[in-house]
Amino acid sequence: MRVFFVFAITAGLLIYSTGLTAPLHLDDPNVLRIAETVGWGTRALGYASFWLNRQILLFIGSVLPWREAFYYRLGNVFIHALAATALFWLVREITQRWLTAAVAGALFLVHPIQTQAVTYISQRFESQAAMFMFLSAAAFARFRRTNTRLWIPAVVVFAIGAALTKETAVVLPLWLLFIEFVFFEGTQLRKLVVYMAGLGLLLVVPALRAFQGSGQITLGWIAWDQYLLTQGPVLTKYFELATWPRRQFLFYDFEPVRTITSSVALQWLLVAGIVGAGVYLLKRQRLIGFGVISFFILLLPVMLLPLPDLIVEHRLYGAFAGVAIAAAGCVQVINRRWSLAMTILAAILVVALGVKTARRNSEWQDQLTFLEMHHAAFPRDPQILTRLASYYFMSGYVNKSLELNLEARRYEDRFNTYYSQQGHVLTAINLSSAYLAKGDFQNAEIEARRAIAAKPKEGYAWRALGYVQMQERKFPEAVESFKKYSELLPNSEAWQALELAATRAGDAATAKLAAEKLNAESEKASAVAAATGIPERYKSFAIFGLTLGVLGALAWAVYTVWAAIAGLANHKGTRTQGSSQVM
Repeated sequence: MRVFFVFAITAGLLIYSTGLTAPLHLDDPNVLRIAETVGWGTRALGYASFWLNRQILLFIGSVLPWREAFYYRLGNVFIHALAATALFWLVREITQRWLTAAVAGALFLVHPIQTQAVTYISQRFESQAAMFMFLSAAAFARFRRTNTRLWIPAVVVFAIGAALTKETAVVLPLWLLFIEFVFFEGTQLRKLVVYMAGLGLLLVVPALRAFQGSGQITLGWIAWDQYLLTQGPVLTKYFELATWPRRQFLFYDFEPVRTITSSVALQWLLVAGIVGAGVYLLKRQRLIGFGVISFFILLLPVMLLPLPDLIVEHRLYGAFAGVAIAAAGCVQVINRRWSLAMTILAAILVVALGVKTARRNSEWQDQLTFLEMHHAAFPRDPQILTRLASYYFMSGYVNKSLELNLEARRYEDRFNTYYSQQGHVLTAINLSSAYLAKGDFQNAEIEARRAIAAKPKEGYAWRALGYVQMQERKFPEAVESFKKYSELLPNSEAWQALELAATRAGDAATAKLAAEKLNAESEKASAVAAATGIPERYKSFAIFGLTLGVLGALAWAVYTVWAAIAGLANHKGTRTQGSSQVM
């Protein structure tokens, strides 16, 4: 397993290096900001990993030249390599074949469908939860194979780790029971059902807490029967993406299915056919059948719960383990007759997928090009238009931003129920900023007030109105707007804007209060930087220590691979000697 981990780290860094320095995308800044605060809710372990990542960034980043996003993506690649290694361990435990396990782990590692959960920083929740689920399943398989009870705590701890990372881990007990049924003849199935029910109740608590209060909004945006009917086309698209994805996107303009058509019926027949094939293969080639059915089991939460995004690639991250296992099972079957040819073919496939993954990662480097690709594919998607308009505005292309925002306004009715309010707010705020930049204060104020009307507790809407009022020299009104902004989203910029507006309005008391808040924020930021950064006089020692650490890791990797090769050579030599003595 150590040899595969060395391979996973090396290959992961190589194929994901093309996107490591890409900027933050979409929800990344918001997720990282939440990770810096207290109160992480049901995803405590996921946010904790981001918090720890930031502490490392603040410590090491002061002596290394890379931008903030690089360190977070480096952490994502490390988690991805661990997840692939955990899958290798699981397959090794249930098959006792290292080559089959290596094929499964390598396919999981290099496939392009995994890029969204790795390169899109905020989707670490998906990869980290899958890593813990694989570790729990592998520990369970080790327990059942060796009957060593010491592995039981590992099963439970890893399962809890998955649940505290992402709510979809509730499906883990069902998957563990399936592993028992397929590979251990179900000898303890009745007893394990009771234990797994208890584990399931433990894991469902974070999921229930996550949807408490927001469940009606989050899960009630679409009728459940419509959502379930849509899963036929969604799964068909997932089948395509899980084989050889030709075009990958962060957003897919996917409409809910409202009536059964011939196309929808055929797609559901395809889904039923694949499920049937998986069930049939459980008796003929159980590893292949296990992989096929595992794909659907691991997707069950997102198939049954009507989540706002109908289709996103990162949901396939954990479920793709089923595809990788099924593919490894196919290699195992064919390998019995054409061992060398199949091994070479599998190696070529891994390399080809790795090249495709590297190319996919490079697309994340430029935000404008990345979303223009989406715009070309889905020209009427208001979410894409709004995001792209924001990026053009931040890049200084005000006219282009205004054009795209007006285009998004024409298609606002295409936002689904869940995103409708936020979509209207973002479009209005973007238009207000664009009009303000062009000096059209009247339209800028109209759009800012439209954003406030759509969502009165949106801090950025009040921010937009405050800046318009500052330009219109309505300083007392700007003070009130910035007060609302600072109440809803307290931050340095809010206090600074409030101080400026209050000073010009002649409100000395408010200006003084804002200045005190701003100084407190600055002192807090300085204290954090001083506590976590490396003092200038110690930076040379830190660089030396980091260099030693990297060299030590390389030496360990080389020794691990060398020891494995030497052990394999000795094993072959022993077998050859034994054959000669028999002759």
